[in-house]
Amino acid sequence: MADPPTHESYSSLEAFLAHYRALESAGSRDANDVKQLAAMKALIDPLGPELTAALTADSADPAVRRHRERAELGLVRELRARGWLKG
Repeated sequence: MADPPTHESYSSLEAFLAHYRALESAGSRDANDVKQLAAMKALIDPLGPELTAALTADSADPAVRRHRERAELGLVRELRARGWLKG
């Protein structure tokens, strides 16, 4: 299980996902970025491949949107339980 980040918790799921996407797409990462990305993936991966893919999918398809909403709900619960999300 991933430990909470050493920095301040995220203010929203959108902030968490924006940081995750930025780290995922970064051409180069320092050691802290690698550690942060691994911790974030440890929180996301248990959702399973379909819901994990839906989190980052940019689609208006109703089925994809339902999967994304389900994934976001599960991720918000996990982030709050582990202290990664404020509120």
